[in-house]
Amino acid sequence: MVGSFRANPSDYLMSFPHLMPSFTPTTPAFNLRMSSLEEEASPAPIMESTGSSSSTRQIVLVRGGALTPFSGLGGAHATLVEHHKDGRFPSLLLKEVMEYPVQSSAFARLRIRWSQHPKRVAGVCKRLLGPTDVLHITDQEQAHLVPPRSSQRPKVVVTVHDVFHLFPYEQRIALTDGEASLGTSVVAVGDQRPGMVRRRDLKKLKAGLARADLLVCDSEHTRQRCEAAFPNVASMTVPLGLNMEAFAPGAGRDKNTVFTMLYVGSADPRKRRSFLERVLSTCKADVLANSVLHIVGDRSPEAHAMASSLKMEVVVHPRLDDQALMDLRHGADLLLFPSAAEGYGYPPIEAMAAGCPVLCSDLPAHNELMPAGSCLPAGDIATWREAVDAMYRTWDESKAWVPDQALMEHARTFSSEAFVERMNAAYDDVLNRPTPQ
Repeated sequence: MVGSFRANPSDYLMSFPHLMPSFTPTTPAFNLRMSSLEEEASPAPIMESTGSSSSTRQIVLVRGGALTPFSGLGGAHATLVEHHKDGRFPSLLLKEVMEYPVQSSAFARLRIRWSQHPKRVAGVCKRLLGPTDVLHITDQEQAHLVPPRSSQRPKVVVTVHDVFHLFPYEQRIALTDGEASLGTSVVAVGDQRPGMVRRRDLKKLKAGLARADLLVCDSEHTRQRCEAAFPNVASMTVPLGLNMEAFAPGAGRDKNTVFTMLYVGSADPRKRRSFLERVLSTCKADVLANSVLHIVGDRSPEAHAMASSLKMEVVVHPRLDDQALMDLRHGADLLLFPSAAEGYGYPPIEAMAAGCPVLCSDLPAHNELMPAGSCLPAGDIATWREAVDAMYRTWDESKAWVPDQALMEHARTFSSEAFVERMNAAYDDVLNRPTPQ
């Protein structure tokens, strides 16, 4: 399932297009900042689920480049395909999955993205799908593939993981420490200055989203933004699902000899590793002396510099395989997640599924994953410091490690089974909508 797919932080942190490295060819106009401008189209594989009746309607799943299932976008797509292959959406027969290999040539990627792939998708719609069938585009970065509205086209569903690059903004966070006001942190969310080609691409994506029949959003925050931007398109919130059994801790382990904290995030300023450093630098001496912080995924020099700037042990893991990352989750006493913005936010839900407590900033959309009242004010250093201290004291006074069963139960709200139930409702909704004219 989604969470068990990731192989290393470089893949793990490719959650969605805004986390991917920029591609910068020889001309500045090609600063695309996308995860899915791929080349060399391949024939779409035919993948039918079993046990479907003759009255079952057909569905074609579409994405752009075949991103690794170890990435967020790729993992979400792969999981959806597996659910269809397993027959978990009984009203729909999976007829075809359309994609093409990821390669590096910018010009070829644009040719396939803007010309070849749209023509192929249009041809498959005409050949295989009627107005009672479904075309499901599995991420918003491929929304340009939505066919024009007509009485003959299939119902069109687009999954929207986030709208950071479609509608970038600045998150302003007031910083305080007790009674002291420390100014305002301004965090850029999304690409604030896209290049010429990317601006044209974004225009195509917005037009495609406006043509869809249903937008399926990972979070309520994203759904509300879609509703405001595309008021004539229906939208539903369907949080991504996690294979809870894959994350469940084992029978038990010894208590850690030091208080073990975990941070999972890229070098993107949106992740706010620097705020975490600021919090930890003010913690009590005994907390720092008896703690270790594991940083996963941030390869920046600043992340490595934390080891010398903080009076505590800091271990930076630029790359980890899937099992090593799972071992860190199961071995951690606390996950720290101060992010300024997320489309969904895998690390908190994965940590909770592993029975690990989480300190999380009260900002969307990751705050939707947390138990009510458990998030912290994003810029309140004193509150974060006190929360870390409280977690440390609980660890220090404990005799053995015990997974947090309440958090594990809460995480089941976002299980694979819950996702399938909600996605079935979304498909039923779009199938019952009038055919556009």
